[in-house]
Amino acid sequence: MSKQYVGSVLSSTEQATSTSSAAGIWTTSDVMQAQKASAWVTTAFPIQFLLVAGGGSGGYQYSGGGGAGGVVSSSAATITPTTSYTVTIGAGGTSSSSDTTAANGNGNNSVFTASGLSPAIAGGGGGIDSSKAGANGGSGGGAAYLNGFAGGTGTAGQGSNGGAGSTSTNFGGGGGGQAAAGSGGASSTGVGGIGILSTITTAFAGTANTSTSTSINITAVSAGVIGIGTQITGSGVPTGTVVIALGTGTGGTGTYTLNKATTTTLTGTAITSTGVYYAGGGGGWTRNTSTTLGGLGGGGGGVTGSGPGAGGVNQGGGGGGAAASVLGGTGGSGILIIAYANIYADLSSVSAGLVCNGSAGNTTPNTTLRTGYKVYRFTAGTGSISW
Repeated sequence: MSKQYVGSVLSSTEQATSTSSAAGIWTTSDVMQAQKASAWVTTAFPIQFLLVAGGGSGGYQYSGGGGAGGVVSSSAATITPTTSYTVTIGAGGTSSSSDTTAANGNGNNSVFTASGLSPAIAGGGGGIDSSKAGANGGSGGGAAYLNGFAGGTGTAGQGSNGGAGSTSTNFGGGGGGQAAAGSGGASSTGVGGIGILSTITTAFAGTANTSTSTSINITAVSAGVIGIGTQITGSGVPTGTVVIALGTGTGGTGTYTLNKATTTTLTGTAITSTGVYYAGGGGGWTRNTSTTLGGLGGGGGGVTGSGPGAGGVNQGGGGGGAAASVLGGTGGSGILIIAYANIYADLSSVSAGLVCNGSAGNTTPNTTLRTGYKVYRFTAGTGSISW
């Protein structure tokens, strides 16, 4: 004789919970009991993510630029609720004053175990003291400026090679970026390679006041947020312009510093973006110019004097190369960004050792970074997360 069990199943015996054994309605009590008994079906759901490792530092004196942290990303990954995933955000590399090694200052790997391609490999440090090659890494470090030494080798699929040093023109090689190799050697430019332009968060759109300078005043925002690494376009905005520093603005209205000066003075002009750059290589040291030579994506500039640029924090940028008896710029720390449709659940657990959306152990998603999505940005630490 059949009997009706929970879930409206007619059967002579109680059925195990599965996606096919029950066609009826389950009460809240039924669900809770099944979950406690680890008998409730959990269904994987899709996510997108961007994982960036820590960038390498520039080398010590007459040095090459650091390579960018490696990048692992997916627009079609899946996670399973109740499964614990490990997250580690790699720190940037730090240069030392020793010239006894071939290269130094590699960054640190970043990890997200939901991806079979993890970890993202740390950026290689820049070559040291006029005669050393760059280190291998996610992207390779640039070589120091003499003797034609080679740049470091990047990791296939994650980054690019560093540039060679140039004897004739006194340029250290630029560190590799995710999308392009660092230059040096025959090209004699020492520029860091360009990084990846990501659209995992909503592209910025708004209005701004410009004044033929590197400062821009955002007066209104209609989509997304603006911040370091945001690529911008508009009237009088040169190609390849990105935000490199915050002023009074912290994502919305306010002032920001650009890597290039705008060419017109305008009020209320439309400003748009096609994404945010990550993982640019650091510029190599050069005797001939003080121009910032870091690659788009947080690459620090190589300079003729002291104070080479640091790689972009939470961009995985490589640090810039340095002059005589000067430390190279530090590499930028990495980041993990996860985005998924807001019909799915929030994170249920984040370890206290992870900084998520601005605070340690936070499980609250950001819903303004991308319309219709929940976004989590992990910017420091290591630990586990689960849904």
